[in-house]
Amino acid sequence: MTGRIRSERSRAPAAMNGGGTPVSNPDCCPGTGLRDRIPVLIIILFLSACIAPASASHVADHVIIVGADEYFPPYEYVDHSGRPGGFNIDIMNAVAEEMSLNISIRPGPWQDVRSDLESGNIDLVSGMFYSEGRDAVVNFSRPYITVSHAVFVGDGSDISNSDDLKGKEIAVEEGDIMHDYALGLDPSNTIIPVKNQYDALMLVSSGACDAALISKLHGEYLINSFGITGVHPTGHPLEIRDYCIAASANGSVLLPTIDEGLAIIKKNGRYDQIYNKWFGVYEEREFFATLMKIVVFVLLPAIILLAGALLWSVSLRKRLTKTSAKLEDELAEQKKVKARLQESKDKYQALFNSLNEAVFLCDYDAKESAGTIVEVNDAASRSLGYTHDELMGRNTGDICRMSPPDREMIMEKLANGIGQVSFYTEHMRKDGSVFPVQVKMRFLNHEGKVYILQVARDITKERESRRIETDALKKIEENLTQLATLNDEIRNPLMVITGVTDMDFENSREIIYDQVTIIDGIITRLDQGWIESSKIREFLRKHLDFYGDEEGDSDNDSDKDSDNGSDVDSGTVSGIVSDKV
Repeated sequence: MTGRIRSERSRAPAAMNGGGTPVSNPDCCPGTGLRDRIPVLIIILFLSACIAPASASHVADHVIIVGADEYFPPYEYVDHSGRPGGFNIDIMNAVAEEMSLNISIRPGPWQDVRSDLESGNIDLVSGMFYSEGRDAVVNFSRPYITVSHAVFVGDGSDISNSDDLKGKEIAVEEGDIMHDYALGLDPSNTIIPVKNQYDALMLVSSGACDAALISKLHGEYLINSFGITGVHPTGHPLEIRDYCIAASANGSVLLPTIDEGLAIIKKNGRYDQIYNKWFGVYEEREFFATLMKIVVFVLLPAIILLAGALLWSVSLRKRLTKTSAKLEDELAEQKKVKARLQESKDKYQALFNSLNEAVFLCDYDAKESAGTIVEVNDAASRSLGYTHDELMGRNTGDICRMSPPDREMIMEKLANGIGQVSFYTEHMRKDGSVFPVQVKMRFLNHEGKVYILQVARDITKERESRRIETDALKKIEENLTQLATLNDEIRNPLMVITGVTDMDFENSREIIYDQVTIIDGIITRLDQGWIESSKIREFLRKHLDFYGDEEGDSDNDSDKDSDNGSDVDSGTVSGIVSDKV
């Protein structure tokens, strides 16, 4: 047994085999169906074709018994006047009218109708769902409609589709196709067969079972017609089946006529009229229900999303406009700042390059006594004969002629906290020539990095002036010495003249004249020495400012010229270089 059955009747759905023996499940038992008698049927059809006039007359005269479910609206049922009605009944009557068949429709409980068809007590059934199991027992016409089934559950149920039916109590119409389907589900289910599908819905509505498996359209018809509350279909359509006219073994000869009649009413439009009569309102209702679902679950969220996207787009556009304006203001301000920075850079660059002294900015490495040049001014390039790019990256040891011990001593003084170190050395030009310089060196801190700033002043002219000054002083000393000698030489002729005068020599005149001539020569030499000394003095005053306004200031002025003069203090240069860096 595939599932536990709790029956409203005393037995499970019955079916008959070819000999009329009841079986519990026609889908699972082989039986002796139509397929076992195919050769016999072929012979019967052949004989029927041979005696067609007589057979047609016989069919027209013979009353065909058609069974129908007494309670399966809107497909087939017994109306209030006791007459059969429904979609299946109208289709059967239309086929009979087109094919001139004499039919008698006998409604009854579905299980009884199915049993009578399988036992041959009736010829046809106006509507029966096709399945392979049923096809082994009875015969089917071409399908004339497709019917879907559904799971009906109570409101608030946790069942959302057929996969949730495991271990549940399920109500089905006894002998219905969904009864056969339910028997093939999980063995833990409890199957509750009932007389009709209305009873199945009422069990779900009352809470007596968990779900009902019935035709979707029939279930909705019953809910709307009888006002059944607390129950609704759930999940996707279930077991979509072809709905056919079924024939017993004896009535199978009628199936070609039935199929022809179905084709005729579909072609002449009668089928559509019948369909619209019974299902037009449901299709319209289904259409609007589907439309509402599309509106609620598709269009409405889409509209909300579009509205949200539109609002977001408008808001984003406003923010972008505001941000764009802000960015434009910031860009304009940055351009102004950049222009000011460039102006400041150009100013300090011009100031840096206008210095007469050579300025070198070097990297500082405590392990190296000579640093790498990172920046120089134009004066440095001119004095050394290099271009700016040629000096970049060059080591200061390549241009400064200084012994390593002297260089290390200077770096040690700087490292010991002396603010500035001044020393004399020689620089070597690109062509190999050298010239004397005075260098002032100090540390320069910029953005957390330490540099060495060197300001070198070419003292070639100072050295030359000092040499000229020294030579002039020597010449003056020589003139003074000569003047002292001339002083003695002047006294000697004067003493001779005085002696001659006293002694009254005969040739005194000649002697005095000779001595005067000597004195005149000495005075001439004295004049020449004075003139030469005067020229030297004027030269020193004019070019070296050696003589001050007052006597005795020459030494102070010389010191002042040596220490300051046109020299640029390295502290001032460091400020300029720092701004440039």
